[in-house]
Amino acid sequence: PFDRFWQRRIIKRADAITAISSYLAEFAKRYNKKAPLFIVPNGIDPGKFLVPDKVKKEKRIITISRLVPKNGVDILIRAAKETKIANYKLQIIGDGKERKKLEKLAKDLDIEDKVKFLGEIPNDKIAGYLAQADVFVRPSRSEGLGIAFLEAMAARIPIVATHVGGIPDFLEHERTGLFCESENPKDLAVKMAMILENENLSKKLAENGRRLVEEKYSWDKIAQEVNKIYAEVINSHSGL
Repeated sequence: PFDRFWQRRIIKRADAITAISSYLAEFAKRYNKKAPLFIVPNGIDPGKFLVPDKVKKEKRIITISRLVPKNGVDILIRAAKETKIANYKLQIIGDGKERKKLEKLAKDLDIEDKVKFLGEIPNDKIAGYLAQADVFVRPSRSEGLGIAFLEAMAARIPIVATHVGGIPDFLEHERTGLFCESENPKDLAVKMAMILENENLSKKLAENGRRLVEEKYSWDKIAQEVNKIYAEVINSHSGL
């Protein structure tokens, strides 16, 4: 309640607002309809995600998530149990209050040998893990934008996600990724298998995803947009 009070107060007093996704822009509009509002997403450096050739025996599913309920890692673990892919590994990068509960879930489902909890990984090591992955998955229950998705796309890793929050800003079904149904491990298992078993689809999603982040989400382009916004706001108030 304390956070929500100050969020609303700050938004109401703003002369201009930037939001990282359409979803958060709509949230801001509820509390300030007068201030100009600009959507400027978070960015990445695509140059950090140049993918080497993959040399491994099993299919590799990866998620990079705080281990909290909103990120739906429990749904991903249940989907791993449902998948018909015989030889796979699920790598979970990140930590949080749900870790012990999720480890127990993997054990209870008898897939603890398939699921690897890697904990926190330094940012400069993330690209190496993505380079060895075949699909990035995060079945979020809510999402402001999701920088981890953009990093996976920059690494030419096809993504699967839910149609929530800011994700639809960058995920177009069967073009830059696949949508799965919320709270549905079986549907998620199907969508993962579509990518892991269909090389043409996987390649198309990977290339389209990389192209999108280069065109829209690189820091150079975002810095230019922010510069324009500051200039516009300053000019509009120069006569005050």
